[in-house]
Amino acid sequence: MHSVEIQADPEKIYEAIASGPGLAAFWTADSKAKPEVGSIAEFGFGGPKMQMRIEELKPGRRVVWTALSDWPDWPGTTVTWDIDAKDGGATEVRFAHAGWAEAVPQEKLASINYTWAQVVGRLKKYAETGKPDPYFP
Repeated sequence: MHSVEIQADPEKIYEAIASGPGLAAFWTADSKAKPEVGSIAEFGFGGPKMQMRIEELKPGRRVVWTALSDWPDWPGTTVTWDIDAKDGGATEVRFAHAGWAEAVPQEKLASINYTWAQVVGRLKKYAETGKPDPYFP
């Protein structure tokens, strides 16, 4: 789990996480997503595409995805973004990627965790400055 305090409005952060243009600004430039429960978001990394089904959307509060069967070791895992307004204009974002099979090697999980930490940091930067800087350009 990752937690970050962002000096931005919860709705602005939600829009970044829930929309294709927002995701393209901090995660991967090749992002396609509609803020609709049940829709399939698609993420490109210069080769294979990753697909996530959008499971839950609570504007300004929460986004939940389930990974589909097209990315090794990820099928059935769940990505959760919880957004919590704090006093003084700050917003806490708690990120989790859960549901991994026990067979996934720890070194692989460590690498995924590190990458997600970088992505969450890019979300903070984008939400606070408005300047796109995707982790995967």
